[in-house]
Amino acid sequence: MSRSRLCIEPLPWDSEFFGFPIGRVQLDDATPESLLQLDADARAMGIRCLYGSVDASPGTTALLVQEFGHRLVEVSQAFSRPASAFTPRATDSTVRRGTLDDIPLLEGAFEALAPWSRFGADPRFGLDAAQRMHRAWVERAAAETDERLFLVAEDESGVIGVSTNVWSPVPRVDFMGVTKPGSGASQALMGALFQWAEGGATEAGPCAARNIAVIRYVEGCGFKVARVQYLYHRWYDEES
Repeated sequence: MSRSRLCIEPLPWDSEFFGFPIGRVQLDDATPESLLQLDADARAMGIRCLYGSVDASPGTTALLVQEFGHRLVEVSQAFSRPASAFTPRATDSTVRRGTLDDIPLLEGAFEALAPWSRFGADPRFGLDAAQRMHRAWVERAAAETDERLFLVAEDESGVIGVSTNVWSPVPRVDFMGVTKPGSGASQALMGALFQWAEGGATEAGPCAARNIAVIRYVEGCGFKVARVQYLYHRWYDEES
């Protein structure tokens, strides 16, 4: 295999969820030759949509991959936080582990978060698919209790917030939504992540760089930007 060949990673979960073959590729080392070979490989594998990413750095790769049909759908930021104390502000919200019975109560959060998703930003998927993806993501967290932590925040009015967290390789919050702004539920959910991490280093995201409110929120919790990526979708059933 050529050293410059770009390797496609099939994504069985996404493929099953959306009902057609999906793969993922890191595009940082792309050249015109490797992008042509990538297209051939993807078509041979029957890939319908290929997720691509390029680390944000000086160079021409971000432009090059678009010339080969990879459509920019999101600029994504991931965050890191060293081990340190965290004192959430006072709130009437309480946090507990979520269950499958809680998921129907989270439709408001799924609807609010869908426009910020890479899937909501791509009309080939759309807002409905983004909401379904979020719902399935929470269902997965509820089922895989060894590696994932599904939390809900609630007050006297009921469930007002949700987060899912992944244990490995570093405890990370990967999904959070609150339907009652100003309630302190988001800080309560973040505090529960830090407890789960036993005071160690944590991560957050990725999240859309256009979502300034979330960026300011995680910065207020002690996180710093650790990685910025351009995210692309390459559809093989349409012309470049």
